[in-house]
Amino acid sequence: MEIKTIAIVGATDLGRRIAHASAIAGYRTILEDISPVALERGIRRIAQMLGEDLALGKINAGARDVALASLGTANTAEDASREADLIIEAVSDELEMKLELFTIFDKFAKPGAIFASTTTSLSITDIAGVTFCPERCVGIHFLADEPCANRLELVRGRETSEATFTACREVGLRMGKEVVIVPDIQEFATGWPKCHVKYPEDSATES
Repeated sequence: MEIKTIAIVGATDLGRRIAHASAIAGYRTILEDISPVALERGIRRIAQMLGEDLALGKINAGARDVALASLGTANTAEDASREADLIIEAVSDELEMKLELFTIFDKFAKPGAIFASTTTSLSITDIAGVTFCPERCVGIHFLADEPCANRLELVRGRETSEATFTACREVGLRMGKEVVIVPDIQEFATGWPKCHVKYPEDSATES
């Protein structure tokens, strides 16, 4: 399951951060918002963030230009869904809104696309239940607060497949994140080290 294009639904602060990380990682990135003003503001802020990265020496001018060129926009969730291999919703943590979006993803996304929710308080299993492909639904938490800003948490729903999980883990690693796996509950892994599930290769590395 190869991911080349990532769509982010919602040009919120979180959505902009995800789009920024996606573009820098080399993915074709589509940012969506129903508000043209919010969408324009989001693209402008991402360009500013890339400029700050350049000024700090985190990237060079070539990488900035490639990231900017990879950015695209959409005005509806339907349009954002059509071409993406991974669709990440970054809207308010309201169940009805997320269920509506996952229903749209399920109807308009191309075959094999992965649907991800950034919810921090709702069950991924419940959200995935409105789709015909719960095995391709997953939770993704992009943490912002230090000292966990470089952490990406993946939440496995009851039916999330290993292929889905592996593909999203590769996205996180390509973004330069520490990938942590948490169960489908409301608590974060932060402060809950028992929730960290290691992949077999991680254990092999430590032995």
